[in-house]
Amino acid sequence: YEKSSPEKPAAEPIRRIAAPDKDNVIVKIKDAGQGLRKEEGVRIPFTFLVIVSGGEKRERDYLKIIRNQHLFPRIKIEFVTDSSKLNPNGLLETAKDKRERYKTSTEVPDDIFIVSDVDHFMDELLFIKPECEKLNISLIISNSCFEVWLYYVKFKDKPRDFSIPDDPLKISQSFKKYIDGKIKGGIDPRKVIFNICENIENAKANYEEDRNGIPKLFSTNMFLLAEALLPFIEAELIREKNKRERKAKKKNVR
Repeated sequence: YEKSSPEKPAAEPIRRIAAPDKDNVIVKIKDAGQGLRKEEGVRIPFTFLVIVSGGEKRERDYLKIIRNQHLFPRIKIEFVTDSSKLNPNGLLETAKDKRERYKTSTEVPDDIFIVSDVDHFMDELLFIKPECEKLNISLIISNSCFEVWLYYVKFKDKPRDFSIPDDPLKISQSFKKYIDGKIKGGIDPRKVIFNICENIENAKANYEEDRNGIPKLFSTNMFLLAEALLPFIEAELIREKNKRERKAKKKNVR
């Protein structure tokens, strides 16, 4: 390396490119280092969500395919459920524990969600709601159960012909049976995710809260979680759905 003299123009920088005959060819680069701007790489949108669930089966099945990072590389979901802490107080305890653990981690969640049914947990939900807001933990509630969210993938309006049991504690079980009767074979939560846009639209259109901010019967704010997921899974969902449809067509042709 030789420092150039102020009176003498610096030699133009060169780079060597291998020619077809493997001899080195000298190529001059004009204006190297001046006016040359490296374009910033486009960052692929990515999100990491922790979902603490009061349901062990249907909620897990609903998220199953998008938790496959081979198929959905733009999103990472940690699904947490503890059979000994399925009530709202236990869910909050678990969410707070996760929050503390990730404070010292190099990978911090973009959001933490608690997913709970109203069922017979109304008092506990009212108790944890202010603390969730204070800690910026998103509280997702379905009234009376998660099946309300699944219901809105097929239906645009609240159920008109459902007989509400006198005992509030029996509503969830009765509604699950109601759905199975309305839809032959019931609703497979593993497939509902493919119609997430319709699901969001229908659930939002029928959403109502009581004066305490708790969803009323046949309402769910699960659309908030779905809207958080959508930008990171929509293109991949379309691709996977098309792939499955092509596969099904080939199978039917045979």
